[in-house]
Amino acid sequence: MDRSNKSNEKQDVNETTSSNLTTPHDPSSDDKTLIQTASPQPAHTASSKPALTEGQVINGRYKIETLIGHGGMCDVYRATDLLLHRAGVNTPYVALKVLQQQHLAQQETANVLIREAQKTQKLSHPNIIRVYDFGVEKQAHYLVMEYIDGETLEEVILRSRPRGLSFQKAMSILEQVISALTYAHQQGVVHADLKPSNIMLTREGVIKIFDFGVSRGLKLNIDHYATDVQDETNIISGYTPTYASPALLQGEKPEIKDDIFAFSCMAYELLTSQHPFQRKPADEAEKAKLTASKPKHINGQQWRTLRAGLHFQANKRIASLPEFQQRLHKRRWPAFVSTAAVCALAGAMGYGYWFHTQQVIDFTAQIQTLEQEIRDDKALARLPLDNVVDTAFGLPADKVLIKEGLLRQRQAQLIAQYEEQVNAILNNREERYPDYYAIEEELTAAKALYPDSQQLTFLSESINHSWQSTIEMVEDRLHALLEKGKYYPQENGDDIPLLLSDLKSVRKNYVFVPTPKAEETFTQSFNTAIDQLDLAQIQHLLKVGGHVFTHSEHHKQLLDKGETLKSSIKAMEDYDEQRKAGKQAEFPYKAAELIYESKFQTFNETLQKLTTVPQLDSLSNSVQDMASDIPADFSLLTQIRLAMVTKYLDFADTFQSKGHRRSAARVKKKANDLLAKMNDAS
Repeated sequence: MDRSNKSNEKQDVNETTSSNLTTPHDPSSDDKTLIQTASPQPAHTASSKPALTEGQVINGRYKIETLIGHGGMCDVYRATDLLLHRAGVNTPYVALKVLQQQHLAQQETANVLIREAQKTQKLSHPNIIRVYDFGVEKQAHYLVMEYIDGETLEEVILRSRPRGLSFQKAMSILEQVISALTYAHQQGVVHADLKPSNIMLTREGVIKIFDFGVSRGLKLNIDHYATDVQDETNIISGYTPTYASPALLQGEKPEIKDDIFAFSCMAYELLTSQHPFQRKPADEAEKAKLTASKPKHINGQQWRTLRAGLHFQANKRIASLPEFQQRLHKRRWPAFVSTAAVCALAGAMGYGYWFHTQQVIDFTAQIQTLEQEIRDDKALARLPLDNVVDTAFGLPADKVLIKEGLLRQRQAQLIAQYEEQVNAILNNREERYPDYYAIEEELTAAKALYPDSQQLTFLSESINHSWQSTIEMVEDRLHALLEKGKYYPQENGDDIPLLLSDLKSVRKNYVFVPTPKAEETFTQSFNTAIDQLDLAQIQHLLKVGGHVFTHSEHHKQLLDKGETLKSSIKAMEDYDEQRKAGKQAEFPYKAAELIYESKFQTFNETLQKLTTVPQLDSLSNSVQDMASDIPADFSLLTQIRLAMVTKYLDFADTFQSKGHRRSAARVKKKANDLLAKMNDAS
């Protein structure tokens, strides 16, 4: 694989800009995303001018505040979520990751952005950045992501020069990274582009990993319903050679051990503020037989563990991050403390036995009680997660501290379990849309246990955001169909009754109100169907109108007219079928009057506007064409013919008064012929 297509290596990290030390951005990587730091913003070239401006509102919801990051493909902005702002949320900020203008014509770049959203949305973990939404607005492809105030680990490493962080400080960061990556690996995702600039440290000390845009599936949890897509990562993205394993650099498929190699490089940098192989790609470092030196402030066991993670050969590298963590430090203090307590009491017992038998008995009872309490505490600590809540609330009233301690001890696991249940509902493929009411029940139960949890508060806000976005999405699709008059099911599966049902399922008390344009389109479509006496179209429009247009008095009258007209059209169709079958049938005069009422009204309006005999002749021909389908004694036909006779006689009188006797005679003849037809009918 050509390394130039993967990444351009960063320059010397000693370069400075302004008062802060920074490293030049890797063009193949995504952006230094979602952070607000003191570092100056990189300058934009003419070809990479920011697509969005301060104050601009995206999708009617996200108001751009400021540009906070810029990379090879995307710009990142801090934005205010106006929906959250109106709801009174204290921190209504999100980060918008927007594809740069010069990449819009490249479909594969948009695909990478969408793939990043889809993959990251599936990873629900407190140390993985949250992606709320993605979409297109006026040629702007964007992701809506969690906004975080903090700095990248790249900046942390620069600040720790020249000695690096202590082992304790480094582990407070690395253990969070281990937790997040272990979770991602369990979900079947390997990051494949792990590096300090893709990890952030918040002001509260929380780690957030992002840029899963080039991550790969491990096929541990295959989605049988997902559409297969061609992997476009190597076209426009790729790996960062400084942290990529030799296998990745040779073009092999990413695996967990590749993340472990990158993690080990990063851990070494945190501990020493130096790259283990002088920032050379691993394949070159292996050829040059470069080796990393032991960091000064870790012990031999810890160095052997880290060195195993840095091994160039995958089969000699540590197999998993939990193993990495376990080998770094084994926590044995709980067992030690329990043993020490028992030994202390046992010593006291021996001393009492020496002096007095009763004291031996007392101390023996105390030991047994303490041992039982220790066994009980250990049993509580080993409780299956599903039994923790019931057990905690089943403890006696005098065990309130134990109850609170148990819930607090298992808080992270329980909240993670609730998040998994929420994600399972969100990703349920058997339903068209997530059951947000079931999600709400899960969150209510979780908040009852941990009302002060910021993690649950944030998750709840995220779900509410998703809930509202789902409603708006279905609304938009429904409005589009109605405004364009697309009343029949579409090829993409959109159907008005189905979408209305979707809205009711997503929000039970939802009331849909069509737009004025949708109302106008429906009125025009209905009137056209009536004019054309199109029974099938009228029936379908009545069905649609019954679902959507019952709130307006005007449309209620229109629908009532349609219902009446539908019965009349059916009567006429039955009459025609009997005639075609050669049967005697009585003409449905009343039904015909309703059907032809508007047509004869048009004839009368036209008659009033006539100014010449030829115009009257044309109208007479039109009436005669219609007369072939209805009886001659039909009242509406008789009325229009009488009116036309009167009009002919008026024209004849005008010609006579002007001395045009021949013209007057011809017009009178037309009036008489029309009267004769009427007499024959009677």
